[in-house]
Amino acid sequence: MKKKIVYRRLLFWLFLLVAVTANAQRQRFFNLTVEDIEIDSLLPQFTYAIPVGENYADSVYQLEIRYPEFIDMSKQDEARYAKLCGSPLPSLPSITQQMVVEKKKGILEFSLVPLVERDGKKQFLVSFMIAMTSRPNASSSKKAKNVAKASGAADRYASHSVLASGRWAKIRVPCDGVYQLTEALVKKAGFSNLAHVKIYGYGGNLQNEKLVGSELAELDDLPEVPSCTVNGKRLFYGKGPVSWNNASATRRTRNPYSNYGYYFLTESDETPLSVDSAAFLQSFYPSADDYHSLHEIDNYSWYQGGRNLFENSPINAGSSKVYTLPNTAHATSGVLSVSVTAGQATTVQVEFNDSLVGQQVISLGEYDKGSESRAIYSVEGLRATDSIKISTISGGPARLDYISMAYNQPRPAPDLAQGSFPSPEYVYNITNQDHHADKEVDMVIIIPTSQKLLSPAQRLADFHEQHDSLKVKIVPADELYNEFSSGTPDANAYRRYLKMLYDRAETEEQQPKYLLLFGDAVWDNRMLTSDCKAFDPDDYLLAFESENSFSELYCYVDDGWFTLLDDGEGTNQLSSDKQDVAVGRFPVTTLTDAEAVVDKTISYAEDANAGAWQNVIVFMGDDGNQNLHMRDVNETADKISSLYPNYQVKKVMWDAYTRVSSSTGNTYPEVSSIIKQQQALGALIFDYAGHGRPDQISHESVLRLNDFRNFSNSNLPLWITASCDIMPFDGTEATIGETALLNSKGGAVAFYGTTRTVYANYNKSLNTTFLKYVLRQVDGKPTPLGEAQRLTKNEMITTGQDRTANKLQYSLLGDPALSLNLPRQNMVIDSLAGVKMGTADLPELRAGAIVTIKGHVEKNGLADNSFNGLVTVVVRDTRELVTCKKNDPIQTKTAFTFYDRQKTLYTGSDSVRNGFFEMTFAVPRDINYADGAGLINTYAVSSDHQSLANGAESRFLVNGTDSVSNDSIGPSIYCYLNSPSFVNGGTVNATPYFVALVTDKDGINASGSGIGHDLQLTIDGDMQKTYNLNDHFTFDFGSFTKGSTYYNIPELSEGPHTLTFRAWDVLNNPSTAKLSFNVVKGLQPEIASVSCTNNPATTSTTFIVTHNFMGSQVDLVIDVFDMSGRLLWQHSESGVSSSNAYTVSWDLTVDGGARLQTGVYLYRVRLSSDGGSQATKAKKLVVIGNK
Repeated sequence: MKKKIVYRRLLFWLFLLVAVTANAQRQRFFNLTVEDIEIDSLLPQFTYAIPVGENYADSVYQLEIRYPEFIDMSKQDEARYAKLCGSPLPSLPSITQQMVVEKKKGILEFSLVPLVERDGKKQFLVSFMIAMTSRPNASSSKKAKNVAKASGAADRYASHSVLASGRWAKIRVPCDGVYQLTEALVKKAGFSNLAHVKIYGYGGNLQNEKLVGSELAELDDLPEVPSCTVNGKRLFYGKGPVSWNNASATRRTRNPYSNYGYYFLTESDETPLSVDSAAFLQSFYPSADDYHSLHEIDNYSWYQGGRNLFENSPINAGSSKVYTLPNTAHATSGVLSVSVTAGQATTVQVEFNDSLVGQQVISLGEYDKGSESRAIYSVEGLRATDSIKISTISGGPARLDYISMAYNQPRPAPDLAQGSFPSPEYVYNITNQDHHADKEVDMVIIIPTSQKLLSPAQRLADFHEQHDSLKVKIVPADELYNEFSSGTPDANAYRRYLKMLYDRAETEEQQPKYLLLFGDAVWDNRMLTSDCKAFDPDDYLLAFESENSFSELYCYVDDGWFTLLDDGEGTNQLSSDKQDVAVGRFPVTTLTDAEAVVDKTISYAEDANAGAWQNVIVFMGDDGNQNLHMRDVNETADKISSLYPNYQVKKVMWDAYTRVSSSTGNTYPEVSSIIKQQQALGALIFDYAGHGRPDQISHESVLRLNDFRNFSNSNLPLWITASCDIMPFDGTEATIGETALLNSKGGAVAFYGTTRTVYANYNKSLNTTFLKYVLRQVDGKPTPLGEAQRLTKNEMITTGQDRTANKLQYSLLGDPALSLNLPRQNMVIDSLAGVKMGTADLPELRAGAIVTIKGHVEKNGLADNSFNGLVTVVVRDTRELVTCKKNDPIQTKTAFTFYDRQKTLYTGSDSVRNGFFEMTFAVPRDINYADGAGLINTYAVSSDHQSLANGAESRFLVNGTDSVSNDSIGPSIYCYLNSPSFVNGGTVNATPYFVALVTDKDGINASGSGIGHDLQLTIDGDMQKTYNLNDHFTFDFGSFTKGSTYYNIPELSEGPHTLTFRAWDVLNNPSTAKLSFNVVKGLQPEIASVSCTNNPATTSTTFIVTHNFMGSQVDLVIDVFDMSGRLLWQHSESGVSSSNAYTVSWDLTVDGGARLQTGVYLYRVRLSSDGGSQATKAKKLVVIGNK
């Protein structure tokens, strides 16, 4: 459920976007406006960021306000302040400052509240200077710790991994303790001489999630582990997945990624590292573990999120459960720690050795799926085995997290001479690897351990290297564990590999730029819960999960954590740690899904479908919450329109349409239809703000998960959802975000959305900022999706707009190195209606007038005479004030209003020749007559699809009426279903494809005016099956009197049906066409033609199959036989056909890999739909000289 909003945040911020000189940074004046200091639902806040460079740790910085100027607060301001806060104000604002690091460069961020009280008056600070002074940092060691200079930080890492040569085997241990290497273990690992076997690694303790230089150097690669031989026993100390900070710690630290600690064995002629028994014992005894006893079973989760798991044995109300802890320390006293969880308000009672020691109360917040109570008890009189009884007094069921005891003395030291010790478990042998030798790369792709996804990952890497000139490295997850976390699964291994590459980079250009997590993840990284037990960990990547494992609001999964690469980062993502690498994820586990996502990504980047659809941005706002979501997305739309005016912005506000209520709930059928039609047409971006959940958008289910699964669109958009829970990819259920990306027939090329519940006030800032960056071009190059996300989240910290977990709930499902296909050239309208643009007289478009537009494509400010291609022009009427309907008077006290251009006067295409274009169209009568400015959006694509251009022009008026003819005859309409050979009353499949050819000498009205003059298709006279086809209408090339529209009719029931299609000319004369047809399920398609591009073929050919089931589910099979009838090759595919033709390329390699020899062959095409009978056609294929 979408988080109910109880406040709105208003901040003022400035950010220094370019580096300035040190002197300029040291003093800077600021002037605040009335809007900047307004006291609204929050106190105003001023924030600023000062870059200080790579040597930030050399100095200590101090900021001071000088030359302040003030104005008095009004009585209303004083009243608002008293209501919000009321605390005494200082005479001068205090400055809060912090040093953050991004890409190795320090940034001094500061903020202040510009409110003061002077001489008994409350005032606003409106003008001031910030002076920055600095002094040398007295602590040289602090510099060494905090600044990651390439000259020093690079020395932390070995040039090569020890795993680069020799034979290696992996072993594992379940917990801290002394272990014995045995002859049996060594033999199993493939080694012959126990005395020559070396041990490497550091086990399974969770690595420090804060990057500390000394620890990175100490744990780099695999250090050799010293061993001790006592009475013929080869002993070493191994570390498992649980650790304690110190002897008195009351809470364990568990590695949430592994149940074991891993080490490596190798055999060498060199003498293994060894110590005597005294030194060996002293090296680990007494450890913190020796002071502790622990009971913990992890196999249950209250919520599919967070790193902590719990025990799946419920303690119901009125019931008890007894746990025991062996007192291995033989201690007399200790500190008992009990952590208990529940899914509702619960009280439990704790008894120790039959004595009551306390009660624990578990309470939940509104968005908590569970909660936890931890308590510690000092206990005396310990026994050889202590019992802890937990009883649920009320609520429940309760479930245990863990019970631990910190003893007042350690357990006895192990008797190395007489004691017996367990042997580690042999895991498997590994092949040599050496990622420490990896050179600088631009992009890292991490794939799951199984390497099932290597082939599509390699294909994507090859594409980026060729298409984008990126250096790409693919690394399997287990190889990163081996070199960067002692073979133990740990998310820090991914990060430490990137950190190594980052520290070695001598320039920013050499730093890694993109991280693609090429694999799915689940919150239960160890896969212990019933939801995940059946999964194979080798098919998944790890997810970085929050410590909070209960709350829909504060639990998070954060792929951005892997990219926090500056020293000291990793534990403060909320307010200071900034991402240094752009990150995205493909949530795939199967080869089929991986191939589909790579296909879509490469196809989008190649931009074979370039067209005017890429100039459309659709903003969608949910109703309710006192218009909050519509207001937010409308302000975002207007902001983006102001920043990037060349794009055609469409607004779809739920409450502007009629809501339909029934026994099953409320729906917005018209809104659903509009979005689905636009999805079919394509758009650059769909941007939604409102309620959501993993399987639907908005309470009214405007879009459901199945819609995203069934979308069949070759024009792929980027989807952005500022909404709750749209894509918790670390769960086990399908989500909208994942489904949209994995849809092989369409959906989205990438999805930027939320994994948990979020706040609308933070969403607006993040949504607007992400759009600002994803549409931005730097040096003529669009900002990649992952980089836009990185910059957005970093800006949330810098400006103070979001220093909460809210921003961490957003993730990018998609390729972080992929950029939107943005036009890099500008288009200019030279004249309109015979009037040259830029003159004193504004052109005027009058209803009924025939208007000519002339313009050109620019490059570097000059006409680009080399540009030849196709231009699409969209002419829109004046802005209108739209008043919404207040469909829900409880959730909407005041009708929301917004400005929009509701009427499209003309959409058409023509040629661009040598950089110039000219088009003529008729202005329909359905204009606003508002005497305001219209808007023209232009978009052009070159013939080779290598150049895109767009533009906008609003310096003209739309008003008045031109003298027109008295023609009263409507347009001529010719329509059919599926094929021009269709006969009225004929049979069709359940999803027929409607086509209408429309002609009128005065021009066709496809303006979408919304006053009954739409191109409208109605099935069976049912208004619920009425479709607006304005956006589907296309004028014939260079014409405004002829055009066509089309529509894939949604599935119909079997039996007879009728359709009515109505069209209007620009003089508002209508015409109507009607058809009768009979739907037959499983109807056989018609194969219009089959052919080959190369016949005779030498090395390859492409089969082309045309049919009459466009837009329908079609099953295609192509068989190739030799002349004796033996099947040599077969291709099959199923899906919704996006056109009336299939093209299938073949390299003349038969099944089994052999090349097809010279000769004559037979190929057969089989086509069917909905499980019906097959249509078949066969032809001969001649092959010559295929070698």
